Amino acid sequence: MRAIVCRRRFASMTGTLSSARHAGDLATEAGWPERLRRICLYLFAVLPLMLLFSREGSEGIVVIIGLSFLAVIFARRRWDVLAQPLVAIPIAIWIFLMAVNTPFAWWDPPAVLGRAVPWLRFFCLFGAVVFWLFADERDFRKVAIAWGATFVFVVIDGTVQGITGTSLTGREIFLEQRLTGPLRRPNIGRYLAVLVYPGLAAFLVFGERNLDARRIAALFVTLAVVAFFITYTGERAAVVMSFGTVTLAALILMVQGRRFIVPGVIVTLLAGGVTVVTVILTARLRMRIDPTAEIAGDFWNSPYGELIRAGVTVWKVQPAVGVGLGNFDMVCEAWEPELVYGCLRHPHNIYLEWLAEGGAIGLAGFLAFFGVLAATVLGTLRLRTRRPLLTALVIACPVLTFIPFVPSQSFFSNWPAMVWWTSLAMTCAVAFHVRHRAEG
Repeated sequence: MRAIVCRRRFASMTGTLSSARHAGDLATEAGWPERLRRICLYLFAVLPLMLLFSREGSEGIVVIIGLSFLAVIFARRRWDVLAQPLVAIPIAIWIFLMAVNTPFAWWDPPAVLGRAVPWLRFFCLFGAVVFWLFADERDFRKVAIAWGATFVFVVIDGTVQGITGTSLTGREIFLEQRLTGPLRRPNIGRYLAVLVYPGLAAFLVFGERNLDARRIAALFVTLAVVAFFITYTGERAAVVMSFGTVTLAALILMVQGRRFIVPGVIVTLLAGGVTVVTVILTARLRMRIDPTAEIAGDFWNSPYGELIRAGVTVWKVQPAVGVGLGNFDMVCEAWEPELVYGCLRHPHNIYLEWLAEGGAIGLAGFLAFFGVLAATVLGTLRLRTRRPLLTALVIACPVLTFIPFVPSQSFFSNWPAMVWWTSLAMTCAVAFHVRHRAEG
């Protein structure tokens, strides 16, 4: 018996039993991996705060977590984790970008290589968060509390900016129309929309079982505050993303049973009502109604419609392998020199960006990743009777990243990419954790 135990311990140390182990067990690796995991967990907890004040600090956190994840994988020979589709597909995409997209880049392959190589850090962060950082519900509690405190600060700082013209952190309103909060650019609404709902899902991991009337009321208040602030920022895309997520979550909740119909309707009406009232009561936002209506009424002659046409033109230059990461504006200027609004750095649509810069192959890889991610979150449906709120929210969260008709930031730029991958990682970590623990 002692010999069997010793062999099992040795196998655990060397990884020879990894094929029989579950990827979710990586978080239970003892010794130095456990100490390293705890450090990285706390770093991930403060990542949203760091994203507000220091891009270099944020990059450092992403790199440390990613390298630590790889160190544990290689030290413990946990190749089963790298074989998980959520990790394997991004690896395959990265190999394509390095081996095919870069050599065939339309302009400046060395510069394209410099953009493609660091892309590795994003899916290493993603894999670390999903499969390694969260060992139990207490870890989700720590991160949810840290994220929640950050979001409270963001709302207070931005609201003060909207009222006085200057935020608590000294930033002024962008062009007298859009809030920036602590950021230099008017992206605070998208920042909150993309991160707050996965953060709320992390709260539900440990909080849904103990929901009473007081906590349910607190959730409604939180939803109202989030809807208000995102609308108050003046970011139209963020409003659409946020309201789309809430509406989809409410619909998923309502189809789970009659007892959820009334709460689902209340949630939708609350989010929509707060949005409308905020616009009506804010002169700065009312000024944007007519320009928004003009864009919607003549979309194809608007800057966004022009960007879509330019994106298709750029894609046709090298349709299979793409023109290379970051080359959109260069190719656009060469092939569409007479655009009314000019060529921007990217087409402001993640699907068109993948198609133009990564080609049909790159877009196919991105869609494959989306399919695996969708399967991961949809897998929580089997827990809908025990986890109705969490199931609805986790399934709705990918709308924040993958909604196709909302103008987006670049998927390959450093800061937007860190926000996106952090959001996706938390969403999938919640889905993976609740499924793995339920199956275990």
